[in-house]
Amino acid sequence: MRIPFARTRSTRLLQFSAVLTLGALALMVWALVEPTPLPVMLAMTAGQALGTLALAMYVFVIVRDLRRDRSRNRRDSLSPIPLVLPPKPEEPT
Repeated sequence: MRIPFARTRSTRLLQFSAVLTLGALALMVWALVEPTPLPVMLAMTAGQALGTLALAMYVFVIVRDLRRDRSRNRRDSLSPIPLVLPPKPEEPT
């Protein structure tokens, strides 16, 4: 049984992905507010790298969870169905 809001590896990866996204957005905003060469270059290199890494982590978590659910459903569908036999009729004596 899964606890609804338990800290799992997926949760931690998604939180780290969100932090990376916020960092990338901060670099992009800094480049827009102060359009000098240093902030623009940092936004174009480090900001893009952080954003791409965050997106890759997000997609990784989604694909892994979908594959896990699919394999869990397949395993459940392949489990044997319990047979319930009808009771034997009583023989007349």
